[in-house]
Amino acid sequence: MDARKKIQEEKLFNILNPKRANKEFKITLRFRKHLSKKYQEAVELAKKNKYFLEEGEGDSYKIYVSFYPEEVEELYQIFELVKEQETTKIYLNNKLIPYLQDLWLFLMWFYRIK
Repeated sequence: MDARKKIQEEKLFNILNPKRANKEFKITLRFRKHLSKKYQEAVELAKKNKYFLEEGEGDSYKIYVSFYPEEVEELYQIFELVKEQETTKIYLNNKLIPYLQDLWLFLMWFYRIK
């Protein structure tokens, strides 16, 4: 199943089941191919994720990788590798929302405190 179709199905599920969708949240990183050692490391980490999706080929190749709060360490590791790329996008429950990186990811890092 391609990534776009899977994301659309999840969006529809969230719309049809608002009680469940409002109780949990999922952060998704989407990053594109770029030439760096960090990219290869990010791809290797992403492929270990159970919510790994890929789309396209060549220069239009995109990777989607999702995390719930209990997977915050994995999110942090990959985010640190791809955060400087202009093409990196962050989604909250498959939606692009304002201040996602500045607010939601900041709040997500609190789950790292033990």
